[in-house]
Amino acid sequence: MQDPAYVGVAVMAMQGRPGYTRIRTPYVADADAARVAEGTSDLTADPDLCLDALLDSTGRTFPDDEGPGGAPVPLVK
Repeated sequence: MQDPAYVGVAVMAMQGRPGYTRIRTPYVADADAARVAEGTSDLTADPDLCLDALLDSTGRTFPDDEGPGGAPVPLVK
């Protein structure tokens, strides 16, 4: 797994070990991964909050929500 196509994170079963093992290629120490994750945590967003904000800004609702007159409002026109 030394090719650039294999860069990232994988989960695999290993012989003689229960469950799964996460591997990073190329190898990144846990402390470095934690430092980067903490340093970039402000770049994350809750998808539900993003969808709610989008729906609010466009005046739309989820299809099972009732719109004006009690009729479902579709997400697309």
